[in-house]
Amino acid sequence: MVHIREYDIGDGKKYPTRKGVCFSKVRWATFRSHLDEIDRNVELLKAHQPVEYSQHIGGKYYVTISTGIKCVNIRRYFLPPNSTKEQPTRSGIALRLDEWEVLKSKIDKLHQHIPELKAARPCYDTNDHANQLGYLSCRECNPFALEL
Repeated sequence: MVHIREYDIGDGKKYPTRKGVCFSKVRWATFRSHLDEIDRNVELLKAHQPVEYSQHIGGKYYVTISTGIKCVNIRRYFLPPNSTKEQPTRSGIALRLDEWEVLKSKIDKLHQHIPELKAARPCYDTNDHANQLGYLSCRECNPFALEL
């Protein structure tokens, strides 16, 4: 599992908080496959261009970037009763733009220490997604399918 987490400092030590996300290898691979697209939208945000970016990265997690909010939001979503539109929960993390840059700079080092993360493939890149039924039954790609 890959944790992207906020830390508190107490007694001279760092302690992980509940603020953050945890990715499986498959979800990490999906997140990685969207890094360039996320980065393009961060650059638009820095250039004060309008941005409304939302990308599903697996399970019930989305990455969002919005004009006026100088952060990259990685958050869990839920489907309210009698609704077809997913809504964000409090579970997740909002990375300020400088924190986003730090995260990107650490990815290669992470892959050097844990090579299987670099070799991981998104679920949509596997044989079980070769047909529509495989895709529709995937809990990573369609986490809300049973809730509709």
